[in-house]
Amino acid sequence: MKPRNFLLIGFIALLWIILTVLSPHFIKISNLLLLLQQSSIVMVAGIGMTFVILTGGIDLSIGSVAALSSVTLGIAITKWEWGVLPALLAGMLTGAVFGMFNGVLISYFKLQPMVCTLGVMSIARGLTYIFTSGRSMFVTDRLLIRIGNGRIGGIPIIVFIAVVLFGIGYMILNYTYFGRSIYALGGNEEATRLSGIDTRKVKTLTYAFCGFCAGVVGILYVCTLGASEPTVGQGLELNATAVTAIGGTSLLGGIGSLVGTVFGAVLIGTINNGLSILNIVSYYQQLLLGVVIILAVLLERFKKK
Repeated sequence: MKPRNFLLIGFIALLWIILTVLSPHFIKISNLLLLLQQSSIVMVAGIGMTFVILTGGIDLSIGSVAALSSVTLGIAITKWEWGVLPALLAGMLTGAVFGMFNGVLISYFKLQPMVCTLGVMSIARGLTYIFTSGRSMFVTDRLLIRIGNGRIGGIPIIVFIAVVLFGIGYMILNYTYFGRSIYALGGNEEATRLSGIDTRKVKTLTYAFCGFCAGVVGILYVCTLGASEPTVGQGLELNATAVTAIGGTSLLGGIGSLVGTVFGAVLIGTINNGLSILNIVSYYQQLLLGVVIILAVLLERFKKK
């Protein structure tokens, strides 16, 4: 394990001690399980964002795509009367398609990632409001409610879903040709292209995977809330970028790991949970996230010198 990860573990442990002193409620099992559940949703988004940032890109559309995927699931069940499994596939496919759309525009049409995904963010959010007329759609399917609120061995099911996605992502990055290509692309795109790797294909598939993760997040929102909310996912891109940067993934690409992203998600989850328990307004959460991202960029700059 990298030294940075040990540092994160120590910092998380210190935060837990401080929060326990300030509010004994923090260390209760029920609250810690809630913290894990909340962190898992951000972790899923962070996994997709880690893939993209490793290539030297970024995906600002992840929150809006998650919202659109949740709406696709809701419409499929409530209006089209599809079964839950086809509806789940439709939600995940929506995310993957929008992710691939990002990838094609960025890799084949040479659009700048930040500008491209900003445009797609607006498109996805606009479609979400158009399809729902700005109203929530309640989804009462038992399986979805079970996923959102059920537990296995006392652990929330959502945590297991996040762990499975982490395992898939970890295997891809560390044990496949595609994963090695992602690191190479982020390190030096031109050299990677000259070595014979189809960089356009790698980028497209990477953004498609990020979109898939966004689709999973959208589904988890539905499972947790029991409804497709057109407003969900707002600020998710900030959270996903923050947990990725905290975990040690260079925002310049080529360096990083999913293990660090997991610890970053737990750290952000701890901060958010702690601020809520201490009745500190949520504005400070956004402030802290912004500061963390800036510090992460500055750290990478200093390391390059």
